Amino acid sequence: MIKPFSSLFTKILAWFFLNLILSTALVTLFFSFQPQINFYTIFGQQISQRLRSAGMLISHDLNNTLQKNWHQILTRHQETQQVNFALVLADGSCFSASSGKPPKEVIVNAREILAMGPPPGEAPPSVFFNPLRRGQKHGIDHKNDNFSPRPHTAMEKNPPPYLDSLPAKPHLIMKTQNPKRYWTGIKIPLLLDTSSHPKPGLLLVSSDSITGNGFFFDPLPWMMVAGAVLLISVLLWIPMVRNITKPLGRMTLAAEEIAKGHFDVTIHEPRTDEIGRLAKAINHMTSRLSAFVTGQRRFLGDVSHELGSPISRIQMGLAILEQRTTGENQIRVKDVLEDVDHLGQLVNELLAFSRAEINKKSIPLDIVNLHPLIEETIKRENIGTLTIFNEIAPDIRVKAAPELLTRAVANLIRNAAKYAGNTGPVHISAEKQKDKITLIVRDSGPGVPETMLDQLFEPFFRPEASRNRDYGGVGLGLAIVKTCIETCQGTVCACNGKPNGFIVTVTLKTGL
Repeated sequence: MIKPFSSLFTKILAWFFLNLILSTALVTLFFSFQPQINFYTIFGQQISQRLRSAGMLISHDLNNTLQKNWHQILTRHQETQQVNFALVLADGSCFSASSGKPPKEVIVNAREILAMGPPPGEAPPSVFFNPLRRGQKHGIDHKNDNFSPRPHTAMEKNPPPYLDSLPAKPHLIMKTQNPKRYWTGIKIPLLLDTSSHPKPGLLLVSSDSITGNGFFFDPLPWMMVAGAVLLISVLLWIPMVRNITKPLGRMTLAAEEIAKGHFDVTIHEPRTDEIGRLAKAINHMTSRLSAFVTGQRRFLGDVSHELGSPISRIQMGLAILEQRTTGENQIRVKDVLEDVDHLGQLVNELLAFSRAEINKKSIPLDIVNLHPLIEETIKRENIGTLTIFNEIAPDIRVKAAPELLTRAVANLIRNAAKYAGNTGPVHISAEKQKDKITLIVRDSGPGVPETMLDQLFEPFFRPEASRNRDYGGVGLGLAIVKTCIETCQGTVCACNGKPNGFIVTVTLKTGL
């Protein structure tokens, strides 16, 4: 019984809430130190403050410069703020920087805003203080018809009274297409002549970026918060995910080895959650499977060994009886003798299979010269009319048990002779691949269905039901090949050739 607090579900849930709590705490801490920053601040207050400051500076500079030079003032501030400035008056006249005039729809909206008058709480232009009437030093020089601009630093410390009434919020916020631009605008007081009160003009600010290159709002603080939250999440979740995926990966590899018939795999996971229970279950299953398969193989070996002697005596007795009978009785004895011979062949294959499986770990491996071993095996099998080409280079050596490797190659040759002997020659070749040697046996037969390739090396499996004793074996040939090659610490697989043929590939360690 798994403990509730040690379950994997509880751990993941706790990790999730810990991540949520830390992320919330970080955001709360951020807002605690910057209580005025919110979505309205980003899109409203920051724009208002910067637009109002820019309006104060530009209004001051424009009121101290001839109108014909206003575009120069706007261009200078444009280069400083990295946004485009334009000015629209109530009569429709427009002053813009070197970037060009605003679109017609922007000018129309600007004129409508100027015609509506000040909103509630905003001082009308009539109460704007006119510095020219107070006789300030900085103003129009009538003698030279020139303006003496007031330094920004002095103006910022002590702004003219008519600038104190600049609105706190933008009057215009809009977006235009073709090209896409973002616009905002604020009313500023302008001294259009020396005899009148200041009159409003709409200062327009535009940019092709929604942030206005930092003028509208600065996304850096939010990016930093998002990055910090993401970093915390990554730092929290990566160890948790690795804590889950690493043991699952080890169990996957172990399960793959078990599926290949390697029951000596043991998983060490000292955990008490679901993963730990799964590891224990796999270890228990592996031990049970190992005991079951080993017992089955020993049973097959014992039965095969016990059947060998009586079958031999029956064969001898039937052979003597065949010589002493005539006519129909001799034919019947001959048929019985064939059945007994087939039974003896089956018993011998079962005995070879069980011996190879049981003695896997106790057989030593030697350095074997591959070419003469294949040549000797071909001669011993004496296939008859089947042509076999030994294409292995004389210098190729492998690490294997000579007897088991010979048995495996012999079974492959017999398999090719049975099922593809009439279709063409058999080619046996070998290739070097780093520290491995690949032995390839290819016939010219029709091959087997693709869906059955993975089952070919299972005991007693035959791809076609028609493969009876008159045509094929009992389905142990390739199973014996697999057992012998794995005992030699190698691997074996099979595939169909193109356009025809059946290919068995044996991989062994190179013998240097």
